[in-house]
Amino acid sequence: MSLDGSYSEEEWLICLLARQLRDHEVIAVGNNSPIPAAASLLARALHARHAEVYILGQPDWPFEGTKEFFDWMQQGAVDVFFLSGAQIDRSGNINLHVIGDYEAPKVRLPGGAGSAVVYFMCKRILLFKTDHTRKGFPEMLDFVTSVANSGPDVFRRGRLEGVFTPLGILVPREEDRVLRLTAVAPGITASEIQARTGFDLGIERDDYPELESPTSLELRTLRRVVAKELQPIYPEFAKQWNHYA
Repeated sequence: MSLDGSYSEEEWLICLLARQLRDHEVIAVGNNSPIPAAASLLARALHARHAEVYILGQPDWPFEGTKEFFDWMQQGAVDVFFLSGAQIDRSGNINLHVIGDYEAPKVRLPGGAGSAVVYFMCKRILLFKTDHTRKGFPEMLDFVTSVANSGPDVFRRGRLEGVFTPLGILVPREEDRVLRLTAVAPGITASEIQARTGFDLGIERDDYPELESPTSLELRTLRRVVAKELQPIYPEFAKQWNHYA
């Protein structure tokens, strides 16, 4: 239960992502990613105190630009990276390029920003989306920016751990790497998640494990400790917690 009995979807997703991170891991966060940045700092403050956290945009960023950072990543130095997509399909492939036809798109997106390399080179990939809709989880992508799986003859360190949304967690099935529902957010049913997903999740029951709500400790740490650390990197995002200072 939270300090005031409530929490936002953003706070829920931050806590959910933070719980996936482990002590002693090297965790990297890319551009325009305040939710993973907050999750990384929250994990380090609570249960992953020896984790190394690198957030693009932090005042003490130790790399000369992004090229040095990606060179370092390709050497296998990063354990965890967060990715998202305008669209995510049943295999965890992502689209960050266009919605609609590539030559005449309905929406042209910012592009991959290194995600194709990241998906292959980082050991654990956590996909996340701040919403969960059929458009965001279609049967087929309009454009494939980066793929979640490769053949045995392709060198790849990266492995998709799961997809994390305000509704729950989707994890790739071991035998075919197809996403399946494994847990639901508090107050959410499996049938509701299926109705808001554009591909079949193979749901055969409605009693999936319910994830724990953010605890008072998680929310207090996020709103008071992490918010201060996040302020120099994402000042607008951190403003939401100003009244807890």
